[in-house]
Amino acid sequence: MSWLQRAVLFLKSTQKNGQEELSISQLQEWLQQRSQEIVEQHHLLPAVKEHAKIMEDKRWALEVQLDVWLKKVRLQPNAHELVSLFRETRQILDKLHFTHQPAIGEVLAVNQELEKRLHHLIEKIEGGNFLHDFSFMLDENANPDTNPLLTALLDLDAVRKKLDLKITESKHDAIQLIASKADYVRRILVHSRQLRQELEAKRSRLAAAQQKKWEKEKSLQQLQGDKKNLDIHELTKKKKEVEQKLEEKEMEILTFFSKIKPLLQQYLEIEPSNGLLFSYIQDPLSSFHQDEGLFVLEILEKIAELLRQGKFHLNQEDMLSSLSALEGIYSQRLPAVKNGYRELQNELEEITDQIHRNFFVIKVDDAAYRLEHYVKQAQKIEEGISSLSRKSNKLQDLLTREHEELQSLIKSSLERNVLIKIEH
Repeated sequence: MSWLQRAVLFLKSTQKNGQEELSISQLQEWLQQRSQEIVEQHHLLPAVKEHAKIMEDKRWALEVQLDVWLKKVRLQPNAHELVSLFRETRQILDKLHFTHQPAIGEVLAVNQELEKRLHHLIEKIEGGNFLHDFSFMLDENANPDTNPLLTALLDLDAVRKKLDLKITESKHDAIQLIASKADYVRRILVHSRQLRQELEAKRSRLAAAQQKKWEKEKSLQQLQGDKKNLDIHELTKKKKEVEQKLEEKEMEILTFFSKIKPLLQQYLEIEPSNGLLFSYIQDPLSSFHQDEGLFVLEILEKIAELLRQGKFHLNQEDMLSSLSALEGIYSQRLPAVKNGYRELQNELEEITDQIHRNFFVIKVDDAAYRLEHYVKQAQKIEEGISSLSRKSNKLQDLLTREHEELQSLIKSSLERNVLIKIEH
């Protein structure tokens, strides 16, 4: 951006009452300018360079001491514990390597990592015997009351705190926090726009589906008004009745074989090669349809006899359920169900043939099917619109809240009255 564009942006963003107006897309550059101002005003670059040099000098000095202490510690009874502490210290020191001209972000990242690792190691030392048992490490002129490793670590932490304090006082870290919050607001805004686009697309689809639905309703009404349709109602009604009876028969079959399934499974262990038995366990309804001679009755007779002999191991609930199901039904009820189901199937086929032979019925069914298709399609789209609307409203509430918090954060941390405009 040229200096002229920057000037125009500044003039546009500054109001008479001292309030600045910025779009969310302009905020990133605005924060970069504030960050640069802070760096220059508080001389952060020289401070960071000096901090990096101090840290590297202390790293070098402590590495030398670690080599000396490591030679002494090998004769100590708790050498393993002490070597572990020295190793952890060296891992921390390995972090204190900086580039020739370290950037602020590089040094602050090291400081952040250093804070966690130093505090963890200091707490470990303070909680162990090594806090007081360190005499083997001391030189002739060393302070006998001060643990030299703990002192060095606390010194590193003090240097770290000094820079962190300067960064905090300069409000440079506030810029990073605001930038993170602004990025979150931008992501919410992008998601909100995507949801609105989806809503618009679904509303267009709903309008088209409702138009088609209206057309199919009109077409079906015209067909149903024809006198030829009088017989169709009776056929359709009869068809539904037969289908319902078939469903009842199927449910009876499924219920029966569900109750005796534990018996069938145990009997399969006795006759593992019985293909009919296996098919009834896997799919009782299809097996019953295909078992024209009801050969399953022979299997049930054998199971009933073994059950009376106490050959099966069932819990009380399964035993009662199996006994209740087997009591008379396999020899009396199943053949009746088989015959009744066959008769209903034949009746349904006859009704269906009558309907198919009538071209008018085909037209009515087709119109009804198409109408039902568009009715379901419209319902599904409406449900999608309702769900998206709820998500969009929640996202809008979140956007409003985060937007207000962002402006409040800028005012409290940078003491700047900024109005951030959200381009919906």
